[in-house]
Amino acid sequence: MTLQIPRSAFSSAPDAPASPHAAPVAEHARAAARVHRPLNVARTLFHVASGVVALSLLRVMPSRAWLVGAAAAFATFAWTCEVLRRRSAAVNERLMRFFGPVAHAHEWHQVNSATWYATALVLMALFVPLHAAEVGVVVLAVADPMAGFFGRRFGRRRLASGRSFEGAAAFVVTGALAAFAWMKAAGTFEASRLGLAALAGVVGAAVELFVSRVDDNLAIPVATSLAVAVAALV
Repeated sequence: MTLQIPRSAFSSAPDAPASPHAAPVAEHARAAARVHRPLNVARTLFHVASGVVALSLLRVMPSRAWLVGAAAAFATFAWTCEVLRRRSAAVNERLMRFFGPVAHAHEWHQVNSATWYATALVLMALFVPLHAAEVGVVVLAVADPMAGFFGRRFGRRRLASGRSFEGAAAFVVTGALAAFAWMKAAGTFEASRLGLAALAGVVGAAVELFVSRVDDNLAIPVATSLAVAVAALV
């Protein structure tokens, strides 16, 4: 579940009275939408491209201070857009028309996933060892869209939040493989590379399955990178 922007922020019509059954019905509708949501190739490519940009920042910034500044600039821009969307239906319309090819329908009236991702980059830049942050970025960029693809195409057994067993398994496998490949290519975590890669895949999949009140694009990279950072110390 993501943080919802009240529709009243985009419309002059008054809100309908809240029903005691509204929350369960809304949650069921969101789960159903996840199950039947069609594959969005443009969004998948945007997802991967965002990971490439984040990895580039992690690699080319000369210091952590520079990285925090760059991530904060992205996040400030993103949250400024969110505020403007709340205040103006016209701004919301223009922004979402522009991002329409890579946006889900619910993002018209909720905080955009890209905004949560920018926020995750700030948190990782501030608090997570940078090599571990790279793993979190790679897992989200590769495993999240692969889980969506396998879940939609082959998913039969439903788990938490409307996700499928097949999608979760794809997340674990592709997340672990992507993490291992990146750590090997980057020359990081040599002593415990295999175990950390497996941990990254499992933690990322678990977060996607069971953390419903925080957007995946915030929760997955932060939780995965923190898990890798802590395990690397053991």
